[in-house]
Amino acid sequence: MFSILSTIARHWPFANGSGRFLDKFCAHVDLGSGQRTARTSDGFPMQVYADDLIGRHLLMSGAFGRSSIQVLLELANPGDVFVDIGANIGYYSAVFLSNVKNSTAICFEPQPGVVDLLRANVGQFTGRSTVHELGLGDKDGELRFQINHTNRGASRVSPEGELSIPVRNAATVFAELTKADLIKIDVEGYEEPIFRAIQGELRRLKPRAILFEDHGDAAAPEGALGSVLQRAGYTVWGVDKRLFKTELVPINSRDDCRFIDYLAQRQP
Repeated sequence: MFSILSTIARHWPFANGSGRFLDKFCAHVDLGSGQRTARTSDGFPMQVYADDLIGRHLLMSGAFGRSSIQVLLELANPGDVFVDIGANIGYYSAVFLSNVKNSTAICFEPQPGVVDLLRANVGQFTGRSTVHELGLGDKDGELRFQINHTNRGASRVSPEGELSIPVRNAATVFAELTKADLIKIDVEGYEEPIFRAIQGELRRLKPRAILFEDHGDAAAPEGALGSVLQRAGYTVWGVDKRLFKTELVPINSRDDCRFIDYLAQRQP
């Protein structure tokens, strides 16, 4: 059964939808537990947790959210610096490093264990990545962090968290950068403090685009994230993942915020 479902997922004929197929039909396939090696659709291996959501997707299909990182790849140039905030096990960074010649990745991930897989996964691209085992926010300190053991990508900052993680002021971190061409921020609802902290540095560094996640209407021009990005000179688009193609849809109001992934693109 595993081989049949995996073959379907790996040879999915449409631009999007393989993830939903896996979640619907493969959620109860026993892949074991612990660390395993997955072969990605981009051709490189990744160390994953077999009992984790992203691990399941990579083991069975070789991809996870591939259309979202493709949006950034289409804007990338050789030699780009990719800043990955909430890097998890490093799938986005590894895909970026694999596809963009002479690129480098700067990764931030606070989860114990997960960060070890991240180091292994981006470390295969020798000398092209830096991993920081910490979270980012609007001040230095520590925050409580809640682990989701079946989907570590959904782990988040929470007062009910079972562990404490080190957090550094994102403004200070970005002030130390001399180049940041493309950014991904996926921190499960903690995006606002980061965007507030780095808005001045966005004007200085002028990253070409920022891919971020939001489950509400904060990406709207009047929203908490959209307003910061607008002041920094960015236009926000929703990443619309249709079955046959992925399109960018302009975000002009709260009513347009019906997506999960958004792209902020620097205005000329």
